[in-house]
Amino acid sequence: MTELYEWPPTRSQRAKWVLEELGLTYESRSVDLTQGRQNDKAYRAIQPLGFVPALRTERYTLFESVAIVLQLIDEHPETNLAPTVGSPERAAYYQWSVFACAELDPALMLYFDNALRPFEAMRPPGTQHSPELAERGRAAFAERAAILSDVLSGRDFMLGAEFSGADILVGHCCFMAGHMKLLGEHPVLEAYYARLQQRPAHQRAYDFG
Repeated sequence: MTELYEWPPTRSQRAKWVLEELGLTYESRSVDLTQGRQNDKAYRAIQPLGFVPALRTERYTLFESVAIVLQLIDEHPETNLAPTVGSPERAAYYQWSVFACAELDPALMLYFDNALRPFEAMRPPGTQHSPELAERGRAAFAERAAILSDVLSGRDFMLGAEFSGADILVGHCCFMAGHMKLLGEHPVLEAYYARLQQRPAHQRAYDFG
């Protein structure tokens, strides 16, 4: 049995989205961050930092949302959600997949942590908010969004005409940017995410009702 440990709306949605795209059967295990369940000893044995998501299968336990997306896609090459290993397209696939976590995530979280307060119960006691750091995060995201907008000009997805795992990873960043009211400043990126939202798997993964 495959188990997804999640709490929306977080990077859990990346893992859930790929599970839905692949049509895999899984059980959802809620880790209520607002109640501190991420600090339970049992969960820390699965994810030692207490973050979400984590994935547990009959063969392995895996955390880090990008690793989960890439691993599951590699296990199901018949779905064509990743280019051929060793191809130039695979190089771009790796680049944009890593760009999502190494460049977009930190910029968005810097803004989130210093400009927004919807999840105060999840923050460490005494957390301070800095308008200067919030602006730095917004500017960093804008610079990276401009790079993505150039790439996406004239194409539907990150690698061209075909949807891939890179779109799951970058697409989640677009979701978060929209949640933070930053996506509207980048119309090409906004239109790209609108296309992703039409996918049934995305709709299932981001249904918080």
